[in-house]
Amino acid sequence: MSSIDVRDVSLVRGGRTLLESVSLSVPEAETLAIVGPPGAGKSLLLQVIVGLVEPTGGEVVLDERVVTGESPRKRDLSMMFQDYALHPQRDVYDNLAFAATLRKGRDKSALAERIDAVAGLLALSDVQGARPADLDEARKQRVAAGRALVRDAAGYLLDEPFAAQSDRLRPHVRSVVLQWQREQARTTILTTSDVDEALASADRVAVMHQGFVHQVGTPRELYERPADMFVAGYLGNPPMNLIPGFPEGEGVTTPLGTLPLDAVQRAVVEGREVVVVGVRPEHLSESTYGAAFAFHADVDDLEWRGRSQFAYLGYEIAPAVEEVLAEVEDLVDFDLFQSFVMAELPSDRTLERGARITLGAAPQHVHLFDPVTGENLSA
Repeated sequence: MSSIDVRDVSLVRGGRTLLESVSLSVPEAETLAIVGPPGAGKSLLLQVIVGLVEPTGGEVVLDERVVTGESPRKRDLSMMFQDYALHPQRDVYDNLAFAATLRKGRDKSALAERIDAVAGLLALSDVQGARPADLDEARKQRVAAGRALVRDAAGYLLDEPFAAQSDRLRPHVRSVVLQWQREQARTTILTTSDVDEALASADRVAVMHQGFVHQVGTPRELYERPADMFVAGYLGNPPMNLIPGFPEGEGVTTPLGTLPLDAVQRAVVEGREVVVVGVRPEHLSESTYGAAFAFHADVDDLEWRGRSQFAYLGYEIAPAVEEVLAEVEDLVDFDLFQSFVMAELPSDRTLERGARITLGAAPQHVHLFDPVTGENLSA
């Protein structure tokens, strides 16, 4: 297997920047998930790595060998396409074998064993004689994934490999595919628009939007220490609460209450008229002992989810501030702000709409963001 490095790759078409200074490093045998909304540039980046699209700038490196400008064949990367790219005239067995049979010096007996193993892994053993037209979308996608897995390549690029699977089967298919990759010590890059899938499936995750990589790190690093507001608002279900605040004296005044600042935090926010306070719903608790940010609020609505319940607590935003926040959302092309806070509370806590409760968050769970640059000031 090979390490895969993307170094400062950019792509401009028709005066429009589609990829902006993208840099990623995937060590040998690691799995990297690239997650972002549709249109983030994830598929385009894979096409650059595999050699189907030539970048405007930067380079692609495999095992310290610059391959920018080389044909896909010379790069020896196995790619699964989002649209499957199956051969309609071939049956499932021949589709699984197709990419591997293009390589010289193959062992036919070993290839047949590998095909049978992958077909069993992906629940395709009983349809090996069928053609793509006879299959549903989920099976077609598994055939496309299987074709990539069968081939013995230097690295693997999987574009939205699980999107067509049902909600019930998707976790299982994802688990067996990624376990196969780990057991084979294969360097893998996969893309997904599903945040939970990215956090659950990879050694590291790259968060991408508008052709730009916002942050790369382990799932825990991204979740607990987001680099900017987009990462904070995009990761998590439900996402992080982002509340406008105004530095005043030794704290930040928000529509819910005042967040006291220590000397380091005061220095960070100095000179800023507005900041954004971030805290995740599960980090808000009715136990406010030692809380850095505590406030009283009325419960506007409740959603009982079995293991927990979501309490919605509304607040008012000044029109001028709301206008600034709307401009930020337009800039990042993503909804980040709401005029309420969500708190995830225990399901056995009896609550009613209209009840007044007190909530707080521990210091390590409170973030401060610059509303213009999005930067996490507390990182």
